Amino acid sequence: MKVGVALANGGARVDGGDLVRLAVRAEEAGLDSVWVMDRWLRPHAAVDMPGVPVPVVMPAESYATVFDPIELLTFIAARTSRILLGTSAINVLYHPPVLLARRLATLDQLSGGRVIAGVTSGWMAEEFAVAGVPREHRGGGLDDHLAAMRAVWGPNPVRHEGSHYSIATSDIGPKPFQDRRIPLFVGFTTEAGARRAARIGDGIHPYRNDVDGLAADLAKVRDSGKPVVLRTDVGAGIFSADPASWGEDLLRLAGLGVDHVFVQLDADADARLDLLGEALRAFRPVDQ
Repeated sequence: MKVGVALANGGARVDGGDLVRLAVRAEEAGLDSVWVMDRWLRPHAAVDMPGVPVPVVMPAESYATVFDPIELLTFIAARTSRILLGTSAINVLYHPPVLLARRLATLDQLSGGRVIAGVTSGWMAEEFAVAGVPREHRGGGLDDHLAAMRAVWGPNPVRHEGSHYSIATSDIGPKPFQDRRIPLFVGFTTEAGARRAARIGDGIHPYRNDVDGLAADLAKVRDSGKPVVLRTDVGAGIFSADPASWGEDLLRLAGLGVDHVFVQLDADADARLDLLGEALRAFRPVDQ
């Protein structure tokens, strides 16, 4: 099982240089991956969040200022050599598939094939509005968007005729590093979304802080055989607040069938990185 960290690339005091420094430290600590989020704006009023029982929520304050994930990961790629570079998660429907596929492929080329793309439809109506995309494109639009990106990453000439996107026969590059297919891990918030993630993704990407909820997610997609990348928070249920238990927490997640887990760094990021590196060495004493 791989272990990584989510960098806090959103917030009033976010500092790009510090994010790059933390990514370098994560690599030095032996961690496998760093991850950053994608958000466009923070409305000044509560908003609907489909699939969540609470009817309206106030978006997190950190949504007000968010460093773009691909540009940030490009800087991190230039300062690192091994660590995987993940998005958690890009709201792909806000982006034209050809443009997003080319940007991810460029990052993959520059990093030597280290990109993992956590993806989702997006949910905030205000973001769909500024992107100029109907919110109703969720669902089938996600299927077609991922198919269009995979077509772009395939051999030239590229052609795609889908329900939402069309690409005329064209040569499109760059392709991903060594013509690989960048893995697409699909996030979800509903049972139908979990089934869709298992069907169209190269893997599934739950964001869970409770063991029972994670186990239920995995039960829904167990037959797919797709790998699981879990995002979770320290001290929220799955991953203990006590660093002395982190090695045991990693063992428990591996036993549940998680292939890759990463945790959100809090304000004490440097200390957390050191402790997580120690837990990883205890969990995986021999390089794999």
